[in-house]
Amino acid sequence: PYTTLFRSAWMTGNHYSHSKHLGSSLFEVLIVMAIVAILSALSLSSYHQLLRQRQLVQSVREVMAFLAYQQQRSLLFNCKVQIVLWLSPINKLEAKSLTTPTTKESIQLGLNNQLIRSTATRFTFCGLRQTLRPMHFVLSNGDEEVKIIISSLGRIRACSQTIKAFSVC
Repeated sequence: PYTTLFRSAWMTGNHYSHSKHLGSSLFEVLIVMAIVAILSALSLSSYHQLLRQRQLVQSVREVMAFLAYQQQRSLLFNCKVQIVLWLSPINKLEAKSLTTPTTKESIQLGLNNQLIRSTATRFTFCGLRQTLRPMHFVLSNGDEEVKIIISSLGRIRACSQTIKAFSVC
């Protein structure tokens, strides 16, 4: 009996006449769209925060590479290299050789990253006698901060309370 009902419904072209409607209502579609919108808004803000954090990490690595290069140049040529920190809103590090004042190099921080605090705005790598006054400065993207520390022997390191790419301060 079932096969004959199925065959007769199929042959007439009305194959939904003996079964329940399998579609979804407008209300169900709207609920699904609302859930997707909420999840995408949450993930978009997390993604934006992750991008800002990566930009800060990249800026810190660039600054550390710049400082290490200036330190190596000081050791190689046994000359004094002065580093000048331009805090926010300029956000720039500048290096100049004190033996040849025409040599000047600089690095500009990214748009969202700022130099916000420093124990000294000028310090000098002193050639073979790497004696410095210990100092640190802080880079920030508004949400997170990274402290770059330079020891009296010239060791350059970074630390942060929130970013796991660096050791904890």
